[in-house]
Amino acid sequence: MGLRLVYDDLDLSLDLPGVPAVAEAIGMQIERCLVPGGASGFAWRLIGELTNMLDADLQPPSPQQMTIATLIAKTLNVSLPGEALRYRGCMTEFLDRYQPLLDARYPSMRGFIGSKRPGQ
Repeated sequence: MGLRLVYDDLDLSLDLPGVPAVAEAIGMQIERCLVPGGASGFAWRLIGELTNMLDADLQPPSPQQMTIATLIAKTLNVSLPGEALRYRGCMTEFLDRYQPLLDARYPSMRGFIGSKRPGQ
């Protein structure tokens, strides 16, 4: 039994190698999802695991990054790009770009935010 991860929007798929016993168990789990209401818990657990497996730059920004970026955007009156709200790598680029401007304009905030941002 083969497993395949499919992304319909871009017509992409990835064949997953697997141990037969694990593949069989996954098949059984998917069959359970066919029962009304059976997919909800498994689907959310699967999404959580897939998110954790993403490369670091593709993971969602940390709560600390979101807080700092929101403060920077409001204080410097700059827009926070949608990509920065979705991807940690883009958020890091935003913070790397604007934190020095914030530090230069408001030196007293430097200790509040710190030079090392959590969640990188």
